[in-house]
Amino acid sequence: MQTRSFQSEFKLVDYTEALNLIPNTWGLTNELGIFREESVSQHSITIEQSEGTLSLIGDTVRGTRNIVNKDDTRKMFSYAIPHFALDDNVTPADVQGIRAYGSADMAETEAAVIQRKLERIARNHAMTREAARMYAITTGAIYAPNGTVSGNYYTDFGVTRKEKDFLFGTTTSDILGFTKECFDHVQDNILNGEVVNGGIVLCSPTFFRKLINHATVKDAFKYYSSTQEPLRNSLRSGRYDTFNFGGVDFIEYRGSVNGTAFIPDGDAYMLPTGTTDMFITYFGPANKRSLVNTLGEPAYVFAYPDGYDENTLLQSESNHLHLVRRPGALVRLTSST
Repeated sequence: MQTRSFQSEFKLVDYTEALNLIPNTWGLTNELGIFREESVSQHSITIEQSEGTLSLIGDTVRGTRNIVNKDDTRKMFSYAIPHFALDDNVTPADVQGIRAYGSADMAETEAAVIQRKLERIARNHAMTREAARMYAITTGAIYAPNGTVSGNYYTDFGVTRKEKDFLFGTTTSDILGFTKECFDHVQDNILNGEVVNGGIVLCSPTFFRKLINHATVKDAFKYYSSTQEPLRNSLRSGRYDTFNFGGVDFIEYRGSVNGTAFIPDGDAYMLPTGTTDMFITYFGPANKRSLVNTLGEPAYVFAYPDGYDENTLLQSESNHLHLVRRPGALVRLTSST
């Protein structure tokens, strides 16, 4: 399509398809289904922790009844649900005299502007949710960067996070043994009566690269064929490199926002799969009178014309808390060498 040149009013140029630079939208936690989602009707959640006890029953002389059963120990925890709001507006200046995106001579429309703004709002809320989930996995804390809500599940539940140094700088390090040690810890500390049927490790690019390049890992695939060939073929599945070793899927996650990686450089985090209550996302209701005591939705958008025919206010909000119910079953993997 030809249109007038912006450099010379007497020349024509070919107008080609628009080049839109759209930031990557990462959503691995959603794709893997790690977090079970639950809607609540209040702005906080309260959970009860019941710590059961198991003991062997000693033998006694028949007729005596001197062994007493012990009740569970219970604790209560309450967390406020963080509130994330994002607003925008549409004014005549967004439309007046503006060429429509991807068009040579068509004028912009208010509907297109609103649609474009709503899409950007939705992407920002999705990325915030992903960042909050990864923050819970990597730190065990509630994501609230402005400090409106605080809470650390390790501290509150009295759990010390297991960390394992894989010592990649040592060629003889037992990577398979380290992997099994971590997975055994996950199984032993899930403490919900469920059987852990698998595990995944979310890796920073640095950790993932050191893993697949380690001498013992290469030797494991050097002489034997398998469904994956890390020495010969790409490990990429979709946008993520995935490598199964020791029965655990190691996934390289390059997710970041504005240059800040979701997984700290050199770190990796092992977590169980197949469980129902390891991670839960709670959605609270919007801060509107008409939605009081209603079940929360992942995100809300409201449009309010100002009454003067001058602008339309777009209000959005999302209220979400990402709970690590069993932080003892999370393992941080690192390498000091």
